[in-house]
Amino acid sequence: MKRENPLTNGGGLLLALGALAFFPRLFDREMLITAWLGDLQQPAGLSAMIVGGVLFATGKLQEFRNGTPVVGPTDAVVPNQLSAQEPTSEPQAPAEPPPV
Repeated sequence: MKRENPLTNGGGLLLALGALAFFPRLFDREMLITAWLGDLQQPAGLSAMIVGGVLFATGKLQEFRNGTPVVGPTDAVVPNQLSAQEPTSEPQAPAEPPPV
């Protein structure tokens, strides 16, 4: 189960709330929930979007750094731990053709 990062969640919420405070004023509209800000609605919305974006990016960077590594095609193969498979140290030679 993947654990949620609070920086990503909080940053996304702050980014959305900042957008709700900033963009309606550009179209001469006002949201009831942000009406109490008055003339400070756009600066507060812009500040919330910047802080939310930084928090969201920081959370995503943490998730990326702490995530499971990606195994490339040239990396060593890890044996299956559940089946107790022993790793092979040498590649097997191709089988000889049967005598005719």
